[in-house]
Amino acid sequence: MRSMRFVRNVFLLVLAILFFTTTTKAQNTLLGETYTTKTQDGVTLYLLRYHPPYKTVNNNTQPILLFPGITCNMEEFLEHTPSKLKKLYSKTKILPDTLANWAKGDNNIKKDHMLYYSLAYYLWKKGYDVWLVNYRGTGIKGFKSNVGSWFASLDTWALYDAPAAIEKVYNVTGKHPIIGGHSTGGLVSYEYLQGAKFKKTWKCYFGIPWCRKVVSDNNLAKERNNITQGPQTVLGVIALDPAVIPPLPKYLNNPLLWSTFYVPLYIDVRKAVAELAKNDPLWNSTMKTFDSVVSSIFYINKNFGKYSDFIRDITFIDPNDLNDALNDFLARYIFDSFYNQMFAQYGDFGLNHTVREYFKNNGKGYLIAPPKPKPGKDGYYYYLNNMKKVQVPFITILSEYDGLVSANEVISDLMYKKTPSPYDEYYIIEGTAHVDLPFGLKAPKEIFTKIGKWLNKIRKYPITPHN
Repeated sequence: MRSMRFVRNVFLLVLAILFFTTTTKAQNTLLGETYTTKTQDGVTLYLLRYHPPYKTVNNNTQPILLFPGITCNMEEFLEHTPSKLKKLYSKTKILPDTLANWAKGDNNIKKDHMLYYSLAYYLWKKGYDVWLVNYRGTGIKGFKSNVGSWFASLDTWALYDAPAAIEKVYNVTGKHPIIGGHSTGGLVSYEYLQGAKFKKTWKCYFGIPWCRKVVSDNNLAKERNNITQGPQTVLGVIALDPAVIPPLPKYLNNPLLWSTFYVPLYIDVRKAVAELAKNDPLWNSTMKTFDSVVSSIFYINKNFGKYSDFIRDITFIDPNDLNDALNDFLARYIFDSFYNQMFAQYGDFGLNHTVREYFKNNGKGYLIAPPKPKPGKDGYYYYLNNMKKVQVPFITILSEYDGLVSANEVISDLMYKKTPSPYDEYYIIEGTAHVDLPFGLKAPKEIFTKIGKWLNKIRKYPITPHN
């Protein structure tokens, strides 16, 4: 009898240890608490519950979860000075002559000037419980999420990765988050809110790639949009230049382009970036050359852009909205890996003027180029035609220049087509382009403060701001 009790107690102890290690934070880091979660298809993702160095997370307050853009990772919300770069960054002017009001007298910013451009830091300072996530295949060092299958589309991030991250935040905090992010981070947010999910087809049982298709579940849409409550409920969306239909020149619609995107590939650039960074302090030769080219493009656009869609379409980063340290941080830490066929899906959006599920879904892997859109007749799920299912309030911040994302398209196809909320807001920020919008020189004064005022209107849970 004693031996049975002993075995039972050992068994219970093992279960308790397993439960503890799978439901609490994986580790503490200088920039927060690291958590992991598993997606429905078994891929492990990394999340960061943010706090600045030597501080603590804002526990029991309103959580906010942010998703990065394509070819980026969570670092685009985490501007800071890594210890190994203090000497480099000390050689360049980082702060403007006049700080935003929220940053004046801030001791943390005095110690690390780069925090001034961090949306995560701004939200933490305002008292929010800030969470960041790396999609599958993205992240650096100890924050890299698993790669999973190379057969990954934008639907994969929205329908597998986003729900897993949102449920993790809810399970840890017991509170419904406000979500959002930059570019693709906005895309996955509105796709998620439509109650979209993957449905297996019979082809999945034969191991055929791309065998799933996207469907919309009305009950999920109600839960996610806070009409009913559950672990997938969110309260609102912060959309920074959210991706809808990218402005792409029609001449790209050719066999060469689609053949390039035909093969499923995962392109891992992090090792190459790290190697290049060793030999190029402050990325002088790389970024200064890049800035010169981009500056020339902006000059041409100012004088001749009205005659050329191509010139307009490549104004995706404004060098006037960045300084040397931000340039370096972008190149060294934010730029990340990607899945080849996600660009094929964006190509379909732009060249066929639609937003729909990946055109190889439902076992159509044999397709090289996407078919012409026939909503309601071709079996595809069209996110563009289901925006009414998106009901939570949005604050949408848009860049002035239309490279990669057109402000007018976002306003007409997202903000005017979603179910309106009295708390919906959108703004176009002059002197910004798509890439620099979330962390550029304009962000602390003109973007962060707008987000802060909006959050005060729609948050459900209390906050305790840091003075």
